Amino acid sequence: MTTSTKQRLLIAFSSVLVGCAVGATMPRLAAQSFPTNPSAQRWEQFCERIGGLSGDGSAAARERLNQTLAARGNEGFELVAASFEQRNQAWSELHVCFKRPLAR
Repeated sequence: MTTSTKQRLLIAFSSVLVGCAVGATMPRLAAQSFPTNPSAQRWEQFCERIGGLSGDGSAAARERLNQTLAARGNEGFELVAASFEQRNQAWSELHVCFKRPLAR
Protein backbone atom coordinates (compact mmCIF):
# COMPACT_ATOMS: atom_id res chain seq x y z
CA MET A 1 0.00 0.00 0.00
CA THR A 2 1.39 3.39 -0.93
CA THR A 3 1.79 6.27 1.46
CA SER A 4 -0.87 8.27 -0.40
CA THR A 5 -3.40 5.45 0.01
CA LYS A 6 -2.55 5.09 3.70
CA GLN A 7 -3.06 8.82 4.21
CA ARG A 8 -6.45 8.70 2.47
CA LEU A 9 -7.58 5.74 4.59
CA LEU A 10 -6.37 7.48 7.75
CA ILE A 11 -8.30 10.64 6.84
CA ALA A 12 -11.46 8.64 6.07
CA PHE A 13 -11.19 6.63 9.29
CA SER A 14 -10.53 9.78 11.34
CA SER A 15 -13.56 11.47 9.77
CA VAL A 16 -15.78 8.54 10.70
CA LEU A 17 -14.51 8.58 14.29
CA VAL A 18 -15.02 12.34 14.61
CA GLY A 19 -18.52 12.05 13.13
CA CYS A 20 -19.46 9.29 15.56
CA ALA A 21 -18.05 11.21 18.52
CA VAL A 22 -19.98 14.35 17.58
CA GLY A 23 -23.15 12.34 17.03
CA ALA A 24 -22.82 10.67 20.42
CA THR A 25 -22.50 14.00 22.23
CA MET A 26 -25.48 15.67 20.53
CA PRO A 27 -28.87 15.45 22.26
CA ARG A 28 -31.54 13.32 20.64
CA LEU A 29 -33.97 15.23 18.50
CA ALA A 30 -37.64 14.44 18.81
CA ALA A 31 -40.85 15.86 17.41
CA GLN A 32 -42.57 18.39 19.59
CA SER A 33 -45.31 16.78 21.63
CA PHE A 34 -47.98 18.08 23.91
CA PRO A 35 -49.81 16.40 26.76
CA THR A 36 -53.27 15.09 25.92
CA ASN A 37 -56.01 17.54 26.81
CA PRO A 38 -58.60 15.54 28.76
CA SER A 39 -61.31 18.12 28.03
CA ALA A 40 -60.70 18.13 24.26
CA GLN A 41 -63.59 17.05 22.07
CA ARG A 42 -63.31 13.43 20.91
CA TRP A 43 -64.90 12.27 17.67
CA GLU A 44 -66.41 9.11 16.30
CA GLN A 45 -65.95 8.85 12.56
CA PHE A 46 -66.46 6.45 9.72
CA CYS A 47 -66.56 6.35 5.94
CA GLU A 48 -68.82 4.36 3.67
CA ARG A 49 -69.26 3.72 -0.01
CA ILE A 50 -72.59 4.34 -1.67
CA GLY A 51 -72.58 2.32 -4.89
CA GLY A 52 -74.97 1.94 -7.78
CA LEU A 53 -75.18 5.63 -8.58
CA SER A 54 -75.82 6.46 -12.17
CA GLY A 55 -73.95 9.24 -13.89
CA ASP A 56 -77.15 10.68 -15.36
CA GLY A 57 -78.42 11.81 -11.93
CA SER A 58 -81.52 9.65 -12.03
CA ALA A 59 -84.27 10.31 -9.51
CA ALA A 60 -83.82 6.85 -7.95
CA ALA A 61 -80.08 7.42 -7.41
CA ARG A 62 -80.67 10.86 -5.91
CA GLU A 63 -83.38 9.49 -3.62
CA ARG A 64 -81.15 6.67 -2.41
CA LEU A 65 -78.31 9.09 -1.76
CA ASN A 66 -80.60 11.49 0.11
CA GLN A 67 -82.02 8.66 2.22
CA THR A 68 -78.54 7.51 3.21
CA LEU A 69 -77.38 11.02 4.08
CA ALA A 70 -80.58 11.73 6.04
CA ALA A 71 -80.23 8.48 7.99
CA ARG A 72 -76.68 9.36 9.02
CA GLY A 73 -77.82 12.87 9.98
CA ASN A 74 -80.60 11.40 12.14
CA GLU A 75 -77.92 9.35 13.91
CA GLY A 76 -76.12 12.59 14.76
CA PHE A 77 -73.39 12.35 12.13
CA GLU A 78 -72.10 15.29 10.13
CA LEU A 79 -70.89 14.84 6.54
CA VAL A 80 -67.25 15.96 6.41
CA ALA A 81 -66.00 14.60 3.07
CA ALA A 82 -67.35 13.22 -0.18
CA SER A 83 -65.55 11.85 -3.22
CA PHE A 84 -66.95 10.41 -6.44
CA GLU A 85 -65.49 7.43 -8.24
CA GLN A 86 -65.84 7.47 -11.99
CA ARG A 87 -66.16 4.35 -14.12
CA ASN A 88 -66.86 4.20 -17.84
CA GLN A 89 -67.31 7.98 -18.11
CA ALA A 90 -70.06 8.00 -15.46
CA TRP A 91 -70.16 8.60 -11.72
CA SER A 92 -70.73 5.19 -10.19
CA GLU A 93 -69.84 5.38 -6.51
CA LEU A 94 -69.72 7.99 -3.82
CA HIS A 95 -67.36 7.70 -0.87
CA VAL A 96 -68.61 9.71 2.12
CA CYS A 97 -67.11 10.30 5.57
CA PHE A 98 -69.00 11.36 8.68
CA LYS A 99 -68.17 12.43 12.21
CA ARG A 100 -70.05 13.08 15.43
CA PRO A 101 -69.00 13.91 18.96
CA LEU A 102 -68.00 10.81 20.88
CA ALA A 103 -70.33 10.04 23.77
CA ARG A 104 -68.49 10.23 27.08
